[in-house]
Amino acid sequence: MGKFKQLIKYSLSSVASWVIDNGLFLLLKTLLGTRLGMSADLVCTAVARAFSSFFNFNANNKLVFEHEGGYGKALLRYYCLAVPIMLCSAGLVTLLDRALGVTAPALSTAIKICVDAVLFLASYSIQKKWVFSQNENKKDS
Repeated sequence: MGKFKQLIKYSLSSVASWVIDNGLFLLLKTLLGTRLGMSADLVCTAVARAFSSFFNFNANNKLVFEHEGGYGKALLRYYCLAVPIMLCSAGLVTLLDRALGVTAPALSTAIKICVDAVLFLASYSIQKKWVFSQNENKKDS
């Protein structure tokens, strides 16, 4: 598959996951933010990311990278990448929220969108080269 076409598919998969992730983050932050206190960003990010990441993994596995290797192995690798990225996202959002004195859920979500945009390309590269490696498929054949 052409690299540009794959990047477009990855972008579309990511946009769909992004809508799920940020929509749930905003909903959870609005409903639970004050009750969760200082852990609100981490909890809201983790719950939203759990839903969006499972959707994203399956879309990337079948539609983007057309991975033919083991589902379980790719899923494990995906989450070995997704968890550190989620923690990085939550940590940076929390740091920026506190540094800027942000209390409004919508502004916190805007900060999260910016942080996640920066993490986007690193994730693509790692998924392509490691999570859904085509070299693995050639070895297994």
